[in-house]
Amino acid sequence: MLGIVLQEIDLKNHKWGHYFICGYKGYYEYAKSKGVDVGVPVGLDVLIDGTVPTGSGLSSSAAFVCSSTIAIMAAFGVNFPKKEIAQVTCDCERHIGTQSGGMDQAISVMAKTGFAELIDFNPIRATDVQLPPGGTFVIAHSLAESQKAVTAATNYNNRVVECRLAAIMLGIKLGMKPQEAISKVKTLSDVEGLCVKFASDRGSNDPVIAVKRAAHVYSEARRVHTFKDTVMSSLSEEEMLKKLGDLMNESHYSCSVLYECSEICGPVCLKNALLFSVYGILPLIPVFCPELQELVKVCQDNGALGARLTGAGWGGCAVALVKEAIVPQFILNLKEQFYQSRIDKGVINKNDLGLYVFASKPSSGAAILKF
Repeated sequence: MLGIVLQEIDLKNHKWGHYFICGYKGYYEYAKSKGVDVGVPVGLDVLIDGTVPTGSGLSSSAAFVCSSTIAIMAAFGVNFPKKEIAQVTCDCERHIGTQSGGMDQAISVMAKTGFAELIDFNPIRATDVQLPPGGTFVIAHSLAESQKAVTAATNYNNRVVECRLAAIMLGIKLGMKPQEAISKVKTLSDVEGLCVKFASDRGSNDPVIAVKRAAHVYSEARRVHTFKDTVMSSLSEEEMLKKLGDLMNESHYSCSVLYECSEICGPVCLKNALLFSVYGILPLIPVFCPELQELVKVCQDNGALGARLTGAGWGGCAVALVKEAIVPQFILNLKEQFYQSRIDKGVINKNDLGLYVFASKPSSGAAILKF
C-alpha cells in the first residue's frame, strides 16, 4: 500500500481505480497529520461493485472516494468523526484533478434516511431538512455522459476559476485593495458581506446587485435556504410542493443561462473568463446540452412540479419533483417520450431502463457493514 501512497495519478489517463487511490492517499495524509501511527503498509483485497451509470452526474466518484476512505479506515481500525471524513474526502478527491467543493462528499457521509441535508462549509456541517411526504424525486439520465474528471480543466474547474475571479473583482470593486483581495479572497462567500452592504446601501438586500456574474452562486444559495424555510413553514402540502418545484425550475434556468453548466463547453468558456477578468462582465452565450434540456422539458410537460439538472452538469441526470400519486405514470411517460427513441436507435438496452430512470427517497450515507 505504500506504493499507492507515493503513486502519482496520471491525470491524462483517467481510470475509475484512481478514485480508490485518492481515498487511500487522503486517509494516509490525514492520519499522519493527526499523529496516527499507520503502521507497516499492508495489502488489501478490495472488491468494488455498483449500479450507478457511468457519467450520470449522481456523485458516483464522491461515493467511491468516501466508501474507499471509510473502508481503509476500518481496515486500519481507525475512526474519525463524520465531519472530518467529509472534509478529508473532499480534499483527497482533488488528487484526481477536480477542484471539488465538498458538497457531494459531505452528503455521501452525512446523509440520513428520510431527510434532505442543508450543507454549510467552513466548517462543514449538516442540518436535517424534513421533506413533505406527498412528493417524490424521480431521477432520469439524459444519456449524455458527464465526464467531470476527464473534462475538468475546460468545464468544472473552469467554473471554479471564474467564480474566484468574480470574487476577487467584487472585493476590489467594493473597497478592498487589489493585493488584499488576491491574497485573501478564495470564494464568493468571502465577499458576501461586502455585497450585502453594497446592496443595502442602495435599498436592496440582494447581494446579486453587485455584479451579474455572481448571480447564479448567490441566487442558488438563496434558493437553498428558501427551500429549507419552505418545508419548515405552515404552508399546505400542495402549496409547499408547488413552491419547491418553482425553486427547482428557477435553479435549472440559472444553471443553464447564468452558470452555463448544462452546455456543451467550447472556446466560448475561455473567452467568457477572459472578458470577465478584464472588464468585470460576462456575456451570457449558453450552448445547451440538447439531451439534458430536452429531458427537463419532458419532465415539466408531464406533470413534474419542478425539474433541474443534478450533479456537475454538462450532461448526466435531471431530478424532478413529482407528486407521489402520479410517479408510475410519470416514469412511463418519460420512457415513451424520451427513452423509447434511444432504445430504438440502440443507445441503451430496454432491459437496463431501470438504471436510467427511477424514483428515489433520501437514504443514509456511507457506513461499515459487518457480517
